[in-house]
Amino acid sequence: MMMTVKNFLQLSVTKDFSVVAGGHALHHSVQSVEILDFEFAAGIQQVRDTAFSPHSIVLSSLLFANEKPERLIEMLKKLIELKVSALAYKPVIFKELPDEVLTFANEHDFPILRFGGDEFFEVIILEAMDQIKQRDNKLFLENVMRCFIEEEVSEKQIQSFLQQMNKPFEKYVFAANIQMKQSEDSQWMDAFFKLESFLRSGIICTYKQSMFILFTDKFKQLQFEKILKEWMALYAIPTDAFILGYSQVHSTHTEIHLAVREAYYARIMAGIEMKPICHYEQLASDRLLIELYRKDATFANNYIKMYLEPLLEEKADRDLLNTAVTFVLKKGNVKETAAAHYCHPNTIRYRMAKIRQLIEPFDNELVFYEHLSAAVKLYLLHKAIEGPAVVSSINGQ
Repeated sequence: MMMTVKNFLQLSVTKDFSVVAGGHALHHSVQSVEILDFEFAAGIQQVRDTAFSPHSIVLSSLLFANEKPERLIEMLKKLIELKVSALAYKPVIFKELPDEVLTFANEHDFPILRFGGDEFFEVIILEAMDQIKQRDNKLFLENVMRCFIEEEVSEKQIQSFLQQMNKPFEKYVFAANIQMKQSEDSQWMDAFFKLESFLRSGIICTYKQSMFILFTDKFKQLQFEKILKEWMALYAIPTDAFILGYSQVHSTHTEIHLAVREAYYARIMAGIEMKPICHYEQLASDRLLIELYRKDATFANNYIKMYLEPLLEEKADRDLLNTAVTFVLKKGNVKETAAAHYCHPNTIRYRMAKIRQLIEPFDNELVFYEHLSAAVKLYLLHKAIEGPAVVSSINGQ
């Protein structure tokens, strides 16, 4: 996520800053921090027109307006015209800004921030730019993960990505994708980033509501899962609070995208099957469904609609869809499905007979289960990746 004025105010060096105007526009993006000194003094028109970058925060002591407060409105007009994101001033010349200046800023949704004390411009710039750089790198890595998962990348693109990551990668890559089971808490992500100190050659980055750990090594036989568990134990990260997906081992310089993709989908399948851990190599035929969905989600969704339509209609009995899902996840075990729904096995048998009559009345039980299993897993895959809002379109809602 790009840095905003609100994020700028959360830096350690700006914690005592206050917002004196434009408080409804703290979502403005920030790409740089600059100093305003003499640019609005009399006779500096040429410099004034090009002095500041769009999406910047401008720091100033407002020395140019000493005994000339009328220059402040002119300054604000030009900063707004140049698409500057905010002004932060040091209360040296002006302890409080004139009311007309604050009113003008509020009318134009332009944030004005007041220094909390004697913060140094240079320290503010260094900390802010470091944060911007970190966020830019985070966005870059998230985009790389997205490309690896969703697109077909060439070896040339892989080499380009690896060069831009600027890490000493080894020959083989192991990947894990991790997501918290319950609440979305950013603190656990901070804990995982501490593990970077153990990564001699690899990266840790976020992707959507999950985190990737990519570890590279000289040896193909490395026990990555065991090492990761030891690291988590060292930092008191509870393994039972997360869902983990593990990739197979791959060649870093030609197949790193496969490691990322496998770990991501293994974690999704672990969530679908309500397991804490899933290894991609153990997915068997589910890999075919994953590749079908990944390469042609539209076709997969049309198949879901066509096959499961009687269960997805708005007027349909929700118990039937829920039973079908549980029946597939329990691998056709009637007793376990009944236990999950707190009902008698005969109730499940009745529902499954009704489901079969609705969607596939003429084929035998084995063919019916095979088709139902594929459709339900595609449905759950879509739901896990796209979320309930998109799945409602499949349900016809």
